[in-house]
Amino acid sequence: MIKLYNAALSPFAARVRMALYFKGIDWEDISPPGGLKSEEYLDINPAGRIPVLALDNGYQLPESEVIVEYLEDLQPEPSLRPKDAEQGARARVLARICDFHVAEHMRPLFGQLSAKDKDQAIIKASFANIDDGLRYIEAQLQPGPWALGADMSTADCALVPILFFVEMLGGVFGVANVFDAHDKVSAYWATAKSQPLSVKVLDEIQKGLAEYMASQK
Repeated sequence: MIKLYNAALSPFAARVRMALYFKGIDWEDISPPGGLKSEEYLDINPAGRIPVLALDNGYQLPESEVIVEYLEDLQPEPSLRPKDAEQGARARVLARICDFHVAEHMRPLFGQLSAKDKDQAIIKASFANIDDGLRYIEAQLQPGPWALGADMSTADCALVPILFFVEMLGGVFGVANVFDAHDKVSAYWATAKSQPLSVKVLDEIQKGLAEYMASQK
């Protein structure tokens, strides 16, 4: 059985969990031994990040989007990979936007969560960059309920966890209606987050978030 080094709170681990659930693949949930920066875990993933998929042959596969693509190759059905070449390209573009144009700009905001004196310049710049990312997502979305139409794809595995955190961080930092300037994103999020598989993964994230917040008190 494959093993996933996982944390409920991670949007990147959530991306992989969403794909595993969709495909019905059995997997073992493992926490990084000693934490992300422990010597033991750095031997597993020198980047000190999750997720990592531990394969039966001993190979440790990092990077969430690569893991999702690996799962598609491992078990093609049911498929998250659009059959149409253009739609497949759109799915990959959306995943990259999530990683490089949204998630990357959320990192400074997580650093501000526990700061006594919030740096408003960092907060303002981060949300401006996230807004640019949302505009980029807007240009790629197709009529739903999923990102590329009627069928769930790899794009949704990336989008659902990331948009949860965008909405959550907007609430924390008082940025109201963070999706309102982006009609397609707003409509997509309203529909996608209520899909049963999304509900399952988002519930896991919310539980992880509650545990994290309790640990900070």
